[in-house]
Amino acid sequence: MEILADEQAFRTIIGLIVEHRLSPGERLYEPELVEMLGMSRTPIRQALGRLMTEGILEKIPGQKGYRIPALTKEDLLQVFVARSTLESRAAELAAELATEEDIETLLELNHRESDFVELYGNQRKGFFAELNEDFHTRIVRLSGNLYFQRHFSQLYHRSSLYTFYFSPYYILDVNAPEYVARRKDGRYKSSMEHKLIVRALSERDGLMARKHMEEHILNTVKHRLSLGML
Repeated sequence: MEILADEQAFRTIIGLIVEHRLSPGERLYEPELVEMLGMSRTPIRQALGRLMTEGILEKIPGQKGYRIPALTKEDLLQVFVARSTLESRAAELAAELATEEDIETLLELNHRESDFVELYGNQRKGFFAELNEDFHTRIVRLSGNLYFQRHFSQLYHRSSLYTFYFSPYYILDVNAPEYVARRKDGRYKSSMEHKLIVRALSERDGLMARKHMEEHILNTVKHRLSLGML
């Protein structure tokens, strides 16, 4: 399926963040992105508008351009608590509404995550980020709640800034063997937590699916705070 130009621009800018080629507080200007990405103004402008809606960028008051917002402990807590509240309930509903085919798709995604960690370790981070987003997005859709789906995207993308900039897996300039092992271990834990969620869904255990999803998301909060970077 062909990717629309504005979606490609959106994903490409997200990729620049994953690769740390853009930093919090750094200004972004439409003409510079047009030149950097080799795309026309229209899809870039549409992508920037969407990135602002999703909380990944903010407009600079009284000035031209956009910037990645400052990341704070207070904002981290608020966005991840909101995510855990929404997604844990979505998982509970999904346990009742998902078809066997839906659960097989989630299981396949989880297998791809596990295989990815074994095969690539800390390489191809953008692809792993897409697998993770796909997993969480599918579960929210399976809840059947249109309002959950409407608000999930903004929460997920905003929370991803804390993952891309503070998760050891996505920190690019640290290559010590013990740190590389720690990053791989973090991805392994994430895929194992996803496995528990899928198991609860397959067993139609809504309460357990809710519990595992809540713990999975709040474990991310504990980990980010343990790093002492906020």
